[in-house]
Amino acid sequence: MSEILAPCGSLESLRAALNSGADAVYLGLKRFSARKNAENFSDDELKNAVSECHKRGVKLYVALNTLIYDRELSEFAECVKCVAECGIDGIIVQDLGAAELIREICPGMSRHASTQMTLNSVSGVKAAGELGFKRAVIGRELSKEEILKINSETELELEIFVHGALCTSVSGQCYMSAFFGKRSGNRGLCAQPCRLDFSADGRHNVISLKDGSIIKELSELSEIASFKIEGRMKRPEYVACAVDACVKGLSSREFDKERLKNVFSRGGLTDGYFTGDYSDMNGIRGKEDVDFSAKSLSSIHSIYKDEFPRIKVDINVKIVSGEQIRAAAYCRFGGISAEIGVVPENAAGQPLSERSVCERMSKLGGTQFFAGNIQAEVGDGLYVSASALNALRREICQKLEELVVKENTPGYKIFEPEIPEKKRVLPQKTAYRAEVRDAEQLLQALELPFEMIYAPIALLDEQTPCKEKIAVALPLILNDEEDRARLLRLRKAGFENGFAQTLAHAMLLRECGFKLFGGFRMNILNSVSVRVCEEFGFSDLTLSIEGKASDLAEINSGIPTGIVAYGKLPLTLMRRCPVADGKPCGGKKNCERHIFDRFGREIPVLCGERSVELLNPDPLVLSDKPDVLKCFDFIVFNFTYEKDLKSIVEMYEKQVKPSGGFTRGMVFEGVL
Repeated sequence: MSEILAPCGSLESLRAALNSGADAVYLGLKRFSARKNAENFSDDELKNAVSECHKRGVKLYVALNTLIYDRELSEFAECVKCVAECGIDGIIVQDLGAAELIREICPGMSRHASTQMTLNSVSGVKAAGELGFKRAVIGRELSKEEILKINSETELELEIFVHGALCTSVSGQCYMSAFFGKRSGNRGLCAQPCRLDFSADGRHNVISLKDGSIIKELSELSEIASFKIEGRMKRPEYVACAVDACVKGLSSREFDKERLKNVFSRGGLTDGYFTGDYSDMNGIRGKEDVDFSAKSLSSIHSIYKDEFPRIKVDINVKIVSGEQIRAAAYCRFGGISAEIGVVPENAAGQPLSERSVCERMSKLGGTQFFAGNIQAEVGDGLYVSASALNALRREICQKLEELVVKENTPGYKIFEPEIPEKKRVLPQKTAYRAEVRDAEQLLQALELPFEMIYAPIALLDEQTPCKEKIAVALPLILNDEEDRARLLRLRKAGFENGFAQTLAHAMLLRECGFKLFGGFRMNILNSVSVRVCEEFGFSDLTLSIEGKASDLAEINSGIPTGIVAYGKLPLTLMRRCPVADGKPCGGKKNCERHIFDRFGREIPVLCGERSVELLNPDPLVLSDKPDVLKCFDFIVFNFTYEKDLKSIVEMYEKQVKPSGGFTRGMVFEGVL
C-alpha cells in the first residue's frame, strides 16, 4: 500500500497529521530547511516528534534540502549526527555534497533525493539511484504517463506530489526570488515573486498557478511508493483535511472535494500537469478563497480531535483459578505477553464470561490500536473486577506501544565525515566559453576565442564544423528515448563533448559515450558536491549562479571550475508558456517573447524545446571585474538574443566598464 506523507511545519500540524491517518510525515529543523519561514522543529521537539510517530508505526523524514556552502559543511555534519541520534527514518536532501556527507556520517540512513534535484525523467532517477539514494521525489510538473513510465523503468521508490501548491518552475530551476530579492528558494527563503501580477496580452497573473490536486486519481497510482502532500507553511486544518482526503481517495472512497478546495486554494485546484491540459492552470488567492477558508476551519477540527486507530491487535486472555490473569497480544510489529498481579475470585453472583472479557479487551478507543481477533479462556465460576480487566488492557497497550517504538526506531552507527579544507589556487589563464541558442550565434562563436561552445542538440548534425570545440546541450526537459537516439547519431558523427545541466543530462550523456561538462543548473556551491560530480564523471563544472564569487573561489576542486560571467540569466524554467497560456511552442512559432511585471517592465520569454524560460531583463556583466574572473579556470558567456557576439567578447578583453541597464547578479552579495 502506498504511503500517505504529510507535511508538518509545527507540533500542532504533527498532531493533525497523526490523528487524521498519515503513514509518514516530513518536517524541517530550524536550520537547513527549504521552508525556513515555517515554524519548524528544535532538536528537542524533533526527539518528541520521533517518539510520537514511532509509537504509532509512522515514519518521520527530515528535510535538510537546501544548498550549502563550504563554510556550512561542519555545521551541517553536526545536524546530521543529531537527527541520526534521534532515530529518524530518512533525510530529504537536494545538495549533492550534503547527500555525500550524510552517507559518510550515517551509512545506514535512507536518503531521499529532493525534487529540487530536477528529477523529471528516467535518466534523472537512475542517476539518483547510482548515487545511493533510496527514494526519488519527482517533479510536480509531470504527467500521469511520465510518472508511470519513470516508475516502470527505474528501481528507486518514487514519491509524487498529490496535493498542494505548484511552483511555476520546474523543480530546482527557479532563480527568480534570488534575482529579485536576494532570497534563494534553493536556500529555503523563496519570496514567491511568481505570485505577483505578471501580465501578457491583457491577461494577469500569468505565472501564478492554482494549487495542484490529483487525490481523486490515487487508486490508479497504487504502484507509487509515497503520496506527498505539500504544505509545511500551512495550518493544521489544511494538513488534516488533505490527509483525510488521501486516506479515502487511496481506497476509492468519496471525500469532500469542496472542503478540500475551501480549506486553501488559489482560485481552485488543478490537475493540468497530470492530465497534460495546461490551458486552465493560472490562479491567485483572492478574497473569496480567504473567506471560504475561514468558514471551513471549524468543521475540520473533528477530523483530528481523536486518536486515529491504525494498528490492529489480536488479544488472547487466560483467566483460570489460582493463577494471575495473563494475556498475549499480537500486532504487525510482533507480540507481547502481559499479566497483572490479580488472581480471580470465586464468583458470588453472576460469573465472568468469555464474552464479557472480550468486550472489555476490545475497548481500545483513544489509542493507536484497534481490536482484531479477541479471544478469552475463562474458568468456570470465576470473577474479576472491571478495574482489573481495564488495568490488564492498559498493560497490553503500554507494552505493545513499547514494542512498536522499538521495531520502528532505527539505530545508526555514526562516523566522522571528511570536511575538505579551503583551497585557492589561481589558474594560469582564464578561458572563455560560450552557451549559444541559435545557428547564427554558433557560427559567430566558432570564429571567436572560445575554447568550448555549448550548443543545442537541434542545431547540430554531421556537417557541423569544429566538433571538438562543441559540447552538445540537451533540452532542459528530457525525452529519454528521443534524446538518446539523437545523441547516438551525433556521437557516431564525431561529437565527443556533452553539456550536462542536470543529473539526468549527465546520466544520458555518459551512457551515450560523451565527456561531461557541467552547467550552472547543477547548482553546485561546495567542495563536496564538486567531488561527487568528479566521481560521477564530470570533467569540469560551472558553479551556481547564486554563489558569491569569493565563496566559489574557495572551493576545493580536483577538476576545473568556472562561473557565468555574462548574459541575461534565467529567472525560472517552466513547462507552461505564459504568453500562450499553455504548452510551449518549442521555439518554432513567432510568439510574443515577453511578459510584463507590475511596473510595466518587459520580462523576456525564451521558448525552447519542451520548456520556456523567463529571463532577467538586465544582463549580468563583469567585463570590468578582472580580479573576480581570474579566480576561475573559465568563464561562460550565456548568449540569448545577442546578435553581435564579437563586441561583447571585446568588451571583456578590454575590461570595459558596462553602461546602460546591467546587473552584477549574486556575484558580490550572494543570497540569503
